[in-house]
Amino acid sequence: MVDGIDEILNKKDKIIIGSMLLFIFSLIFILNHFGYFENSKRDQILDEVFKTSVVEKYTNKSEHMTPMLKLSNGNEMINYFPKHNVKLNIGDSLIKRKSSTDMQVYRNKKLIYSINLLEK
Repeated sequence: MVDGIDEILNKKDKIIIGSMLLFIFSLIFILNHFGYFENSKRDQILDEVFKTSVVEKYTNKSEHMTPMLKLSNGNEMINYFPKHNVKLNIGDSLIKRKSSTDMQVYRNKKLIYSINLLEK
C-alpha cells in the first residue's frame, strides 16, 4: 500500500502537504498559547457559587426596560432566560454549586427549574 501512495504523490506533493500540516499545527499551537481557545465565560460560571433567594422584581428603565431581580445576597440578576421559558418569583431560592453550569430554582422547597447558565 505504501508503494501505491508513492505512485500517487511525488516528492514535491509530499513537501507541500507536509508544509501545510506543519503550518496548521503551528497556527493551532500559537493560538492556544495566546489564549484564543480559552472560554472565560464558562470558567467564570464554573467557579461561581451562591445560595440566595429573590427579594424583589423590577424593570431597569435605564437599561432599556430590562427585567431584573434583586437577590438576598445583595446582588442583582437579569430575569431573562429565553431558552428555558422561566418565570422567577419573589421568594424563589436560587442555588448554584461550584463546577456546575446549572442554577437550580426552588419554589416552596421543590425543584421547579434547572437553568444552564451557559445557554442564557
